[in-house]
Amino acid sequence: MKISYYDNNEIEYNEFGVLNIDRVYCLDFNNFSNDDWSVLADIYRKLPNQIILDNMEQQMWFGTEGGSEFYLWSSVEPSGLQIVGHLREHDWKHWEKLFHEKIERFPFLDT
Repeated sequence: MKISYYDNNEIEYNEFGVLNIDRVYCLDFNNFSNDDWSVLADIYRKLPNQIILDNMEQQMWFGTEGGSEFYLWSSVEPSGLQIVGHLREHDWKHWEKLFHEKIERFPFLDT
């Protein structure tokens, strides 16, 4: 299955191999089952460097926006799952590869 997504801004690497990410994965949340939501939460846990604040798992990895040089977070939006961050190229490629492998099972919007 092809993973459907689009970038709100072109992903560009700076001279230090760091990039800004603003990507939307076109997950069809209207067709998510309760099990799908549980699986998504489990996927978050299995991705590298998940952030835990006040003993609660967050939809954030590597650090917090405004509090860390490198960070990644996700947000459920009508258009899909938005992923925003500022990461080193190798961290992004590793995280993205794992994420793609895990989300193939979900329903996607027709694009």
